[in-house]
Amino acid sequence: MNTQPFMRFKLRDVLLGADWYFLGMLVIYTVIQALFITKIPNIGVLVLQNVFIAITIISIATLGKYRAGTIFLNIHRYYHLPIIYVVFMQVFVYISVLNPHDYDPILVAWDKAIFGMNPTEWLQQFAFPALTEFLQIAYVLFYFHAFAQSIELNMRGLYEEAERVTRTIVFGFLLSYLAYFFMPAIGPRFSVHEYSSIFSDLPGLWVTDIIRNIIDTGDGFRDKAIAPALQMHRNCMPSGHTMMTLMNMILAFRFRSKLRWVFLIMGCSLIFSTVYLRYHYVVDVIAGIILAFLALGLESRIHVFLTSKNLIKKISLD
Repeated sequence: MNTQPFMRFKLRDVLLGADWYFLGMLVIYTVIQALFITKIPNIGVLVLQNVFIAITIISIATLGKYRAGTIFLNIHRYYHLPIIYVVFMQVFVYISVLNPHDYDPILVAWDKAIFGMNPTEWLQQFAFPALTEFLQIAYVLFYFHAFAQSIELNMRGLYEEAERVTRTIVFGFLLSYLAYFFMPAIGPRFSVHEYSSIFSDLPGLWVTDIIRNIIDTGDGFRDKAIAPALQMHRNCMPSGHTMMTLMNMILAFRFRSKLRWVFLIMGCSLIFSTVYLRYHYVVDVIAGIILAFLALGLESRIHVFLTSKNLIKKISLD
């Protein structure tokens, strides 16, 4: 492990692809803040938060590179999950300023034009508690697929492959957040169905309602006295769950992850669950599939560019 003094490093020596992608997103946020400084609520807090995130990312990368031992190295490998969520939560502050419209009527119309009906209503006939329970669990495990693959590849000593999974998935997440600006929507739970009906229409067995409440809270539904549609985040189009799950499955087979068949089964179940559980329209899922392949190709090109500009060195995490 390299233990040379911290002050002698350059950013290219410590930052990996995922680090640069996070910092790039913070730059985008900063531009939005500057352009709409009078319209964004609590802008001072957001600016300070982003400065803190940037300092944290650079500090983690620096400690992971120059500090002896594996603690800081592992923090650098796996810090992305909480940072992604913090970055995710800011998106909806900016959406309310840049594009304060709901596109659900258009998405409903597109689904009807393709299928001649609302797919979520048609799927109701196949619902039964055990299936709902399984699909609700599959849906929430989305947050851990890529994390699990990164851990597994690192444990096998496949550091370059693990780093590529991390940076590609981070890039995909951030791209999906930017895509939310174009067609903000809250989903068929609210536009096609009465929200309260899901508990009687799609009952589970033991943990379905608990998971639903956790997901709803994370999506902004915190005050039961206010209509959920007035609180929910506009993160329906495209389906990030579909996009990121498909990307993770492709990378798992590309790098021959030992968990690839688990990802395939649970991933396909998860993609189906997005419509069955009324979180997404089918057109959201289609958009997520298209963006998954777009992200995979685009990330590779951006990484080549960063490497050519000598901003990233070849990965070495052993």
